[in-house]
Amino acid sequence: MAKTRLSKAQYVERGYGQVEPNHLSAQRTGQIYAQLPAKADIDVLENGQFVKYNYKDGVVDFEGAGEWMLVFNEVKLYRDHLDYNDFAMKKEDYVARVYSPVGAMTGTAQARDYSGVVTPADPYEPGSTNNPFTITQWEIPKAMPEGTVMTPRVFKTNVGDIMTTNTIFNETVALGDTFTPSTTSGHEGILEAVTGDDATNATMLWQAVKIYTLPDRQKAVKVMRIK
Repeated sequence: MAKTRLSKAQYVERGYGQVEPNHLSAQRTGQIYAQLPAKADIDVLENGQFVKYNYKDGVVDFEGAGEWMLVFNEVKLYRDHLDYNDFAMKKEDYVARVYSPVGAMTGTAQARDYSGVVTPADPYEPGSTNNPFTITQWEIPKAMPEGTVMTPRVFKTNVGDIMTTNTIFNETVALGDTFTPSTTSGHEGILEAVTGDDATNATMLWQAVKIYTLPDRQKAVKVMRIK
């Protein structure tokens, strides 16, 4: 069990950031995405962090177009002594390489005869055959982009969504503070307090609506998306 902060978010007391979903509309709208791998230079993604779903480049990153998506992976723990704060998606834990089992076709001509593993042709079914499938070339699996090994689950959030989290970069938080995903190197995608013009110009804004705790009694903030 983590006894120190492992997160880049300063509000976290122990381990990594966590999310408790109070009212996340994606759980009803189905706006949940998990097809793109994290960019090769991303080593850790914590629950409560935000990323861009960069479909053009085929990766999840911090630079793509579109709005920020909430990282909310299923917590997977494999030791009895571990707790939710011990979990984060870490590159070192993953070895995925293949995006799809079917990709390019290559190689010399090959014919696969399936006549021995299917029922005989049916005389009452025009066009039926006992050899329905022939591949003339070998299929090569489609690989993930070079250096990518993990695929996060991300949620589209909407104005009015509410969650409890401690994945906040600031060490202290007051009721009414507003936050937006950071673009600062070293803690990209982590909610960071903004005021004035920074808040006005932010494309996404969350407000602290309750100073709260997580189930493990760590301090946390209930935030609602207001922009």
